[in-house]
Amino acid sequence: MNRRWGVAVPDPVELTGFNRTLAEIEWLLLVLVLVYLVLPEEPVEHILAIAAAAAGFAVFVLGFRYLNLFTLPARWKFTIETWAMLGFTGFVVWHTGKIDSPLISLFLLVIIFSALTLGKLITLLEAVLIASFYLLAAYSAAGDHLFAYSTFSRLMLVFAPVALVAYVTSLIASDMDFSRSFVQRLSETDDLTGLPNMRAFSLALAHQKQEALHDRRPFSVMMVDADNLKEINDRFGHAIGNKVICAVAEGIRRSIRGTDLVARYGGDEFVLLLPDTPEAAAREAGERIRVMVANTLVDAGQDSVATTVSVGYATCRGTATDIDNLMMRADEALYASKRAGRDRVFAFSEIHTRATPSGSAAQAPDSQLV
Repeated sequence: MNRRWGVAVPDPVELTGFNRTLAEIEWLLLVLVLVYLVLPEEPVEHILAIAAAAAGFAVFVLGFRYLNLFTLPARWKFTIETWAMLGFTGFVVWHTGKIDSPLISLFLLVIIFSALTLGKLITLLEAVLIASFYLLAAYSAAGDHLFAYSTFSRLMLVFAPVALVAYVTSLIASDMDFSRSFVQRLSETDDLTGLPNMRAFSLALAHQKQEALHDRRPFSVMMVDADNLKEINDRFGHAIGNKVICAVAEGIRRSIRGTDLVARYGGDEFVLLLPDTPEAAAREAGERIRVMVANTLVDAGQDSVATTVSVGYATCRGTATDIDNLMMRADEALYASKRAGRDRVFAFSEIHTRATPSGSAAQAPDSQLV
C-alpha cells in the first residue's frame, strides 16, 4: 500500500480504546493524592494548596474529557492530558517533600501510559521533563552539594527506576506497535499480488470521500478487468493464470502515480482510487494501464501469454452530494467497455452519451458525478 494510505502510528480507533484506561488512571492519581492528604501518619504542611490543585485537576478532567469542551484528535487529547497529569503530580510532589516525597512514584503512571499510547518521542520528552524537575527539586534542597559525587550518585540511583520503566515500557510498546502493524498489513493485503485488498481500499475510499466533500477536489474510481483469463486458465492452467493476474497487477502499479491506490477486487478484477484526478486525467491513466498490460508477456514454458484489459471509470468533481455509488458507476463503465469490444477505456459518462440519439445533448444523471 502507498504510504499515503498506510498508518504509521496508532489510528484513532486504536487510541480511542485507551480512553477508559486514561480516565481511570487520572481518577486513580487524584484518589491517591487525596488519600495521602488524610493519612494521620503523613502530616502535610501545604494541604490547602494541594487540595486546590486536586480540585483544579478534577475540574480539568471533567471539562476536557466528559464535557467535550475541546474537539481534538485522540492523540492530541492524550498528549494534553498526560502533560496535565505531569503538572499536577509535580506540584504535589514539590509540596510533599520534593525528592523525599512518597508520591514521587506517581510519575510512573504517566510514563507507562505515554509509552503504550503516544510512542517513544513523547515518552522521552516527558522523562526528560521529570528528570529536570527531579534535579531542580534536589538542588532546592541540597544546593551546591547536589554536584558532589556521593550526593548526585545517590539521587540518580533513586531516579533510576523511573528512567528504567520509561525505557522498558517504550521497548514493549514499540514491539506491540510492530506486531499490530504486521497484523494490519496481513489483514489488508492480497496474498497473490501483494496489493491492498478490498478492506484497505474501502477505508481509503471512505477517507477520500470525506476529503472530496471538504476540499471540493475531483477524484476518480477505476475498475480494470483482464479480458481473457478464463481462456488462459483453460489452456495453460491456473498457475499460469495466476502469473497473468500478477502481471496485470504489476502493469497497473507501474502505470499509476505514487498517490494512487490499486487494490485487488477479486479474481482478475482490480479497483483504483485516483485522488485529485478529473475525468481527462483518469482517461490518460486508463490508457497507460491498457497499453502497459497489452505490451506485457507472461512466460508459460514454450509459449508466451499475452492479455488485454478493459477499463471503466467514474469521476466525482468534488461537489457531489451523492458519491456513495461511485464504484457501482465505475463497474457499469467497465462492463460497457467489455460490451464495446474489450481492450479499451470507458467512462461512465460515455454510457449515456452513446445511448443518446445523435444530435442531442447527453447528461449524466448527477451533474456533479460523471
